[in-house]
Amino acid sequence: MRITLSQMEAFYWAAHLGSIHAAARHLHLSQPAVSARIKELEDALDARLFERTRQRVTLTDIGTAALRHADQALNSSRQLEHFRKDRSPGGKLRLGADECSATVGLTAVIAKIKEHFPSLDLEITVDVGSILNQKLNAKELDIAILTNPSTGAEATDSFIGWMPFAWVASSSAPALPAPFKPTDAHGLSIATHSAPSTLYAVVDGWLHSGGVKARSLNTSNSLALIARLVAAGHAIAILPLPLLQEMLASGAMRTLPCSPPIEPAGFYISYMTATHNPGIDAIVELTKDTLLRLKFLTVDHPAHQQADADHA
Repeated sequence: MRITLSQMEAFYWAAHLGSIHAAARHLHLSQPAVSARIKELEDALDARLFERTRQRVTLTDIGTAALRHADQALNSSRQLEHFRKDRSPGGKLRLGADECSATVGLTAVIAKIKEHFPSLDLEITVDVGSILNQKLNAKELDIAILTNPSTGAEATDSFIGWMPFAWVASSSAPALPAPFKPTDAHGLSIATHSAPSTLYAVVDGWLHSGGVKARSLNTSNSLALIARLVAAGHAIAILPLPLLQEMLASGAMRTLPCSPPIEPAGFYISYMTATHNPGIDAIVELTKDTLLRLKFLTVDHPAHQQADADHA
């Protein structure tokens, strides 16, 4: 397993600040994200780095020795960062993103990329995942941020987290059975992306899990339009949770507890393997850290999170 700077950074700040919570706050990440990175580092080193109590972490003997190496590595990284900024690559980066990531996190991702690569000219494409896949495979994009990539042999797909979904309805719509089941969707107006798309596959797969065949789906390639249709009471929909925070908080729509639960989608950064270089690695890490900090994605599969909660 490859050791990454983000793992060492999580370990370094947890050691110096004395808790996972403090390290997460300093790094603008969630506590599960910091814990996951430290666990990955421990697995890579085959060693326990901390003794853990309810609120604090204390270095083990091996952890103390590892911290010296992490300190040296991070110091070298900071020096190299300044060197890289002084010699930032120019040229154009053709970046594609699906609508959900574009709406919630793309501006923050762009800001981070420009901060580290000020000479880089960004060309942005926002579209559904199926179109982004086509453009990447046709070498019309250099990098694509999307769910469930179907790239060819010339591309690399780097997993960055899980995209959670939920059934949603207008807050003013009549009450629906709880938990909401596939058979309860019969006769209801459902809005989703047109096929082929991740969202269409999620809706179709959930309905099929209960033996229900989708008969009448209102399709659009605009998540914003689908959300407005739901909020106005014209349809129900499965939508990515990160897109819904403001509408849920304002009371414009509500989530529908459902059975079976909706499987999350794997979220990736895909790029042409031939263009791989340290700059691509940096952009992948910047994007991952930014989206996790914005709580756009979860590190752990939601089923694993629920299992942990059940055993707590």
